[in-house]
Amino acid sequence: MTRLPVPARTATTARPGPVRAWAAMLVAGVLALALPVGATPQPAGDAHTHNKGLLWKIETTAVRPSFLFGTIHSDDARLASLPAPVKARFDQAASFTMEALANAADMLAMAEAMYFNDGNTLEDVLDKKLYRRTLQALATRGLPAESAHKMKPWAAMMTLSLPPPTTGLFLDLALQLEAARQSKPTYGLETMAEQVAVFDELRLEDQVELLRDSVANLHRLDRQVEELIQAYLRRDLGGLAAIERKYRIGDARLNELLTGRLLVTRNRVMLERMQPRLREGNAFIAVGALHLHGNDGLLALLEKNGYRVSAVY
Repeated sequence: MTRLPVPARTATTARPGPVRAWAAMLVAGVLALALPVGATPQPAGDAHTHNKGLLWKIETTAVRPSFLFGTIHSDDARLASLPAPVKARFDQAASFTMEALANAADMLAMAEAMYFNDGNTLEDVLDKKLYRRTLQALATRGLPAESAHKMKPWAAMMTLSLPPPTTGLFLDLALQLEAARQSKPTYGLETMAEQVAVFDELRLEDQVELLRDSVANLHRLDRQVEELIQAYLRRDLGGLAAIERKYRIGDARLNELLTGRLLVTRNRVMLERMQPRLREGNAFIAVGALHLHGNDGLLALLEKNGYRVSAVY
């Protein structure tokens, strides 16, 4: 196992609350493993040959194979080391591609997007009971009421959908830092603005419903996250999908909407945008592991587009 670099801590004077909430958004990748507590994709059938494995060789004619790696958007210490087979392919790759590149300007823009700027407040759009419970829950994340007051419901929901970060060095970000250290050309499959839009463009009523579900099921978060990490450490893609189904939100319409926005549509966009790297060959591409699995997952889509896919690790 190879330890990834840990960046030095830096001080910030701008809105510490939103910056912490932004960390949750990065984990989301909008990311499939940071779905709201209870929300889960329901894939249209399973691609059973893609049930096990985190590192996949992607082959086509006339170029060197590329590799697709499923990450988990977490800074848990158990994930801080890359397995040797993954690190070897990463080090040998000619380029690195991730879901969305992290930079300071985009992070600040993302933080700003999490707040109302139209005169509304969180208190205005929630009933009194949900507002009170939301403030209590956000306080456990170190977010005082004065910081939470103008948050949009989706931003409050995302903040509550993950344990408080410890190092802030999520696996995806660690890979980006290492690629920069190695002077690899680095690319993003999406922009952070596109990731924010997945939730920011939801109807306000849907945002409130997602927040209501997250607050009601907050007591399940630690158990859900631990189950996800254990399945990830087993390289069990099918198990990850099953755990998400286990914790699904009860609203079938909203669940279907999230599936389409979080996975199905984004997977097709990712497939299209990774084509230049696959044509170059010897690319290392990292996305959230749930983007790999199922009939609408990237592995199945790659096969449908003529690529040969095989598990390496």
